[in-house]
Amino acid sequence: VNPTIFRLVRVARLVRALRFLRLSRVLASLNILMKCIRASMNILFWSLSVLVVVQSIIAMVASQLAQDYITDLSNPESQRRQLYVYYGTFTRSFITMFEIHMANWATPCRVFLEAMGEFWGNLLILYRCVMGFSLMSVIGAVFVQQTMSVVQDDNDIMILKKQKEAASYTSKLNAMFKALDTNGDGELCRTEFEALTTDPELKVWMSALDIDPGDLEGLF
Repeated sequence: VNPTIFRLVRVARLVRALRFLRLSRVLASLNILMKCIRASMNILFWSLSVLVVVQSIIAMVASQLAQDYITDLSNPESQRRQLYVYYGTFTRSFITMFEIHMANWATPCRVFLEAMGEFWGNLLILYRCVMGFSLMSVIGAVFVQQTMSVVQDDNDIMILKKQKEAASYTSKLNAMFKALDTNGDGELCRTEFEALTTDPELKVWMSALDIDPGDLEGLF
């Protein structure tokens, strides 16, 4: 049997192993994401429930207020039609509430203000400011807090974080050693190593890596 074939098989196995390692890193990040999503499902359900209840109440009130104006034939037809598009039924008004919170809120508020008067229009804008900023900000903050708690408490995530920190520290340490290796032979002699005690920039670098000058002898 040609030994070249065995070498090619070994190379193929090595390539497959490298692909698996890369895939494992990708899947690790995906695993973190999926765990955070699963942990947030309960918060998502109750957040949507509160949001739907609040939106439904305001939608019913806005729709009822708009009915008198829409059915009054003495009002301009264009304004009645616009008001009906946004607030004519509960479903339309309910969708408009979500539009006010998450999309272009100015147009629905402007239509309501022009038809119903400044008081009701400004009241709707006040609702947008209070609920849009406070409720949505609280929901977003709860999601972030829940995600952070999952990240802090999960063992796999903590191990992955420590591994990344160790790899980052090793990379910085290697960079410092390469900077000390002035002759480029890949080894550090005592003369090169003692530059850490005389070069101010290297001292700052060493301090950033939490290396005490008193540990240099043991480190060498």
